[in-house]
Amino acid sequence: MSAQKPQFVSVAINSPLWQTFQYRLPPELLNIEAGQLGPGCRIRVPFGARTVTGVVTSLDHEAKLPASRIKPAIELLNPDIRVAGTAFKLCLWAADYYTHPVGEVFASALPTLIRRGKEPKDDPAGPFSLKAVNHEGITPTTAQEAAIHAVKADQPCLLYGITGSGKTEVYLRLIENCLKAGQQALVLVPEIGLTPQTIDRFQARFDVEVAALHSGLTDRQRALAWLAAMRGEAGIVLGTRSAVFTPLLNPGIIIVDEEHDASFKQQEGFHYSARDLAVLRARWEAVPVLLGSATPSLESLHNVDIGKYQQVSLTERPGDIQAENYRLINLTRTPAPDGFSTPLLDRMNDTLGKGQQVLVFLNRRGYAPVLYCNGCREIASCTRCDAKLTCHLGYSRLVCHHCGSEEQLLNQCRSCQSPDLVALGMGTQRVEETLKGKFPDFPILRIDRDSTRKKGTLESLLARIHSGEPAILVGTQLLAKGHHFPAVSLVAILDMDSGFYSADYRALEKTGQLILQVGGRAGRAGATGEVVIQTRFAEHRHIANLLKRGYLAFADELLMERKSAGLPPLSYHALIRAKSLKQNLAAEFLQQVADSQSQNGVKVLGPVPALMEKKAGWYRQQLLLSATDRTKLHEVLIGKVTHALALPSSKKVRWSVDVDPTEIY
Repeated sequence: MSAQKPQFVSVAINSPLWQTFQYRLPPELLNIEAGQLGPGCRIRVPFGARTVTGVVTSLDHEAKLPASRIKPAIELLNPDIRVAGTAFKLCLWAADYYTHPVGEVFASALPTLIRRGKEPKDDPAGPFSLKAVNHEGITPTTAQEAAIHAVKADQPCLLYGITGSGKTEVYLRLIENCLKAGQQALVLVPEIGLTPQTIDRFQARFDVEVAALHSGLTDRQRALAWLAAMRGEAGIVLGTRSAVFTPLLNPGIIIVDEEHDASFKQQEGFHYSARDLAVLRARWEAVPVLLGSATPSLESLHNVDIGKYQQVSLTERPGDIQAENYRLINLTRTPAPDGFSTPLLDRMNDTLGKGQQVLVFLNRRGYAPVLYCNGCREIASCTRCDAKLTCHLGYSRLVCHHCGSEEQLLNQCRSCQSPDLVALGMGTQRVEETLKGKFPDFPILRIDRDSTRKKGTLESLLARIHSGEPAILVGTQLLAKGHHFPAVSLVAILDMDSGFYSADYRALEKTGQLILQVGGRAGRAGATGEVVIQTRFAEHRHIANLLKRGYLAFADELLMERKSAGLPPLSYHALIRAKSLKQNLAAEFLQQVADSQSQNGVKVLGPVPALMEKKAGWYRQQLLLSATDRTKLHEVLIGKVTHALALPSSKKVRWSVDVDPTEIY
């Protein structure tokens, strides 16, 4: 006797509700060919007054509710397009681990058109074949060869390589081995801005389709790239964090470039870490995973220390190219009118005179961070946030960089009507203006979020930089991440001091990483690079350790401090965040959550206001759970989330869970 066919399906629907929904299979779906209906398929179902597309999570033999309350499913969509294999398993695991509604997890994993049940017309090309490889005359160094042979499927590998040491060549050789075996490579990068240059490198080396997945593409482009990856048509799949969920027909390796970068952690909605999920996925796929960085995260270095990861190192630049030299200018002793000290201006003048380029880094866009009234000492503030408004003189606006609200630049103080207003501090626009006055004979190229809004602007600016003409590059982190600027021989870092007095315990780690990442843009070809850092913390012991002994010694010291303080990665955190339009509702809700059940060895701290309590009109509170045992932490977290869902006050606030938070404040 044949086994009875499943009569029902459980479906994940894109909604903030924390469960799947069961539907009855109508006769036409009960009798379809075996294997066509299964987990990962898309299916149309009634949901309230709407018809929506969901993802099947299981086929069920028994009803979870009385039969009269179970609605029939409407239609099975193309069964050849589904969240298949490990990608499906990863979505379910992530929903459980990060304690997030499973329907929203699947929605994050799918391109918009696929999620909505629409399919772009295309002609499937069949699995890829590698037609040619162009090594461009490059021969791996001994250290690169050792790194290539060290990467195995049985243990995650951390590739620590100083800037300019040739990590990309290691990636390319590993991808080549993968492609020659008929397997696909999944490569994750932190920023959209890195994608075009990475695609160019891949296409110059391999005659194979490269599928790109990032938010800068149209819905149709993303859907076609996703389909090419799922069908095995693309040999290389390149994307930002959500690409970690992309189904692959025949995976062979996963590479996470700049693994330390905060962009791999989603900070809104579904709070997942693409880096951590990449490691888990590689284990399930039984393929190698390589995490690369010149400034590895403390989490990854700790995993090396405990034997969970292996580490391979590239500590020299290829050929005769020397690592950059660092010089500190102590602003407590050396004045810097208009943001530039005389020694720095002299070095910039010498560099430009030699026909080379200068990169000036300031991680603050806009003209000035503060508009100050000399009459009443009022500072122009955002009415929706606990934040100051940033001056943008280019289009005469005051802008909040936290909620995005804008208003016309003030002619007089809102409080006392005095016209005596002054812009204090420096942003990249003001730096650009200052440098135009000091170096009128050289182009000033500003690269930040404001200057690259229009499509194609970033590519145009990068092309000018790569032309090699003497110029001054001014920018934020957009310039610091992974770019190769052969003509830059001097890097000037104007202001990094906030990292030394921040309330964020990760601030020193981020500051050290940024110094070396920005500094690593100098001297990557030709003359030895120089990095000049203007700071009021020139004698800080962590700066001395970083610049004299190197990043690993700097990281070891920070890890010892984290251990003594009981902070991650030596412990585990989860945050429950809540926000409300009325000031006290979020705190009252989280207090009820905090008071629920025994803690089982888990510290529960709060609720307390977020560092910026009011943002975009919402009052924000947070509850921190901390433990040295990850299992116990999750047990308590799930209990508190279950309790929170049952509270009437949960309907009056917006709340979310962030497991392994990287931004506590």
